[in-house]
Amino acid sequence: MKVVYASTEDQMDKIEELVQHMFTEVFPDYFSDEEIMGFQRDHVLALNAPADQIGTLKAGYQIISSLQTIISILETDSRNRDLHYANLFEFNKFTLEQYGLHFPFSYSRFAEKRTDSFSIFKKAYNRLLV
Repeated sequence: MKVVYASTEDQMDKIEELVQHMFTEVFPDYFSDEEIMGFQRDHVLALNAPADQIGTLKAGYQIISSLQTIISILETDSRNRDLHYANLFEFNKFTLEQYGLHFPFSYSRFAEKRTDSFSIFKKAYNRLLV
């Protein structure tokens, strides 16, 4: 008999939090608002049936660690990245796609940040607008 532990609600919440971080903090540094809206329409990093696709506790942790790794790589200054980061990015991209998260980007797409960082997707730095 083999015992398999199902993914937890906390894991699902963490995955959602990391996906939101990608859309509000990472993607606006590299893509225009129109492109990001297209990603949402194309279900980038979206799970259609989360319980079916994640399934086990191990799978949930692998998705979380892959998202965290990709975020860390992309938030690192691109001048300090080397081939090791590219290989790590591709490995984690493959892991996400194995579990049904659509992530259609290559490492080279994140080579340079955009110079105009204004985006409707970024979180506001303060609550009051003057």
